[in-house]
Parts: sequence; structure tokens; C-alpha cells
Amino acid sequence: MARILCVCISKERKTSSQNIHECEADLQGLVGDVHYGMGGRRQVTLLPYEKVKPYFDETGQPVSYGRFGENLLTEGLDWNVIEEGSRFRCGDVLLEVVRIGAGGPASDAYKGEKVCSPMEPWFIFCQIIEPGILKEGAEIVPIDK
Repeated sequence: MARILCVCISKERKTSSQNIHECEADLQGLVGDVHYGMGGRRQVTLLPYEKVKPYFDETGQPVSYGRFGENLLTEGLDWNVIEEGSRFRCGDVLLEVVRIGAGGPASDAYKGEKVCSPMEPWFIFCQIIEPGILKEGAEIVPIDK
């Protein structure tokens, strides 16, 4: 079973996110997040715990939810089959993948350190198709196309 490990938002651009455990997701994004209402389709970012944990193990740091600026840290999704257009149901929220990989410049510094750079290839950007509440621990169910 795939699930959401944490739900994070940022109050300022270019900073790590803070785990708030649950958040309202409407058609403008995650309520309270710095990117809320900015338009565009990249409203929610997902990262796989399976890639985040080895990074922390290698650096000797404790796992820190939101460290890379992600909104949702997930566990158990088969990232090998995710492509643009893939959809996921997370409780009552329906997400659609609109981009894979952050692709930002390597020099993109967040408060003096590279927040998302180590995880750029693993970021999944989603658009909210059906609003609701995203909750820590919620099951993530892939929806067939």
C-alpha cells in the first residue's frame, strides 16, 4: 500500500517545507503554501521516501520531512510506472502528474544551501483535479487512465 508520510508547506520561497500533517487542497493549490494561487499546474510536489532516506543515510543526518521543499513525502508508489498524465487518489483529493523532475538550475540556492538539488530527478509535480484534504498517513491509490 502506498501512503503519504507527511504533508508540508512553505511560508517563504526557497526554504525547506514544514510538516503540518494535513492541509486543504483546492483548485489553486495547497492552502497556506507560498505557491498557493500562483496559477499554473504544478500545485503539489511529491518525493519518494525510498530516495530521500538513502540521502540522509549517506550524509549521516536524521530524516527531515520537508527538507527538500516537497509537499508530500510518499512511500510505496511504483515510481517506475509514473508518467505525465498519471493520476492518484489521496483520500478525497485527485492529483494528476504534470511534470517529472524539478529541472532547476544547479545554482538554485535556498537560504545558502541547495534544498532541492539532490532530489531534482525525483520530484513529481501534480495538479489538483478534485479538491479536498490531504492527510498524513492517507493511502495513495493510482487511478487507471
